[in-house]
Amino acid sequence: MAEILSIYCPHCHRHTALTPAPVEYEHAYQKYTTRAFWQKSSGTTWWIGVCNACDEPVLVLNKGNKVYPAPLPKPTEKDIPELIRTDLNEAKICFSAGAYRASAVMARRAMQVASLEKGATGDKLVSQIAQLQQNGKITTDLKEWADAVRWVGNDAAHPNGVQVTKDDAEDVLHLAEQFLHVLYVAPALAAGIKKRLGKT
Repeated sequence: MAEILSIYCPHCHRHTALTPAPVEYEHAYQKYTTRAFWQKSSGTTWWIGVCNACDEPVLVLNKGNKVYPAPLPKPTEKDIPELIRTDLNEAKICFSAGAYRASAVMARRAMQVASLEKGATGDKLVSQIAQLQQNGKITTDLKEWADAVRWVGNDAAHPNGVQVTKDDAEDVLHLAEQFLHVLYVAPALAAGIKKRLGKT
């Protein structure tokens, strides 16, 4: 259990490593240092990890099977507009809490807000996505990504008995974020390079 575990810290939101917390104790007038581990008779081990970036503690089961507070996924890029970023961050928080349907719904919502922000005017997401493609705002591949997010998000939002698994929610979150990266983050990076190089 001495392995270092890397997570996105739930306290400082940075990708960092957790190391076992040191515990000092005294025996026969001697001070000793050990690590904060508690092994149950079932063979599972709980331990206290400390973030190497902010020095805050978390409770860890085994090799990270569970972490409390739950670690957040990667922070959302600042180049994504705040209204959209807020929805995507909520999707990530839901995912961290194991609320996979809610995560899929919020990822879908973030993508719909982005579609409207990019000029789509349809009243349903399916038509908004199609309009973005017709107007040259997204490629055919991006449309397929968006449709996949829409399908899972729709299933998550309606009582049709379709389950949203952890894998479903993780894939949708990843696709939605990549969709937003293409729309907002990549253009901002390119603009920054052009500015630094003095290109017009």
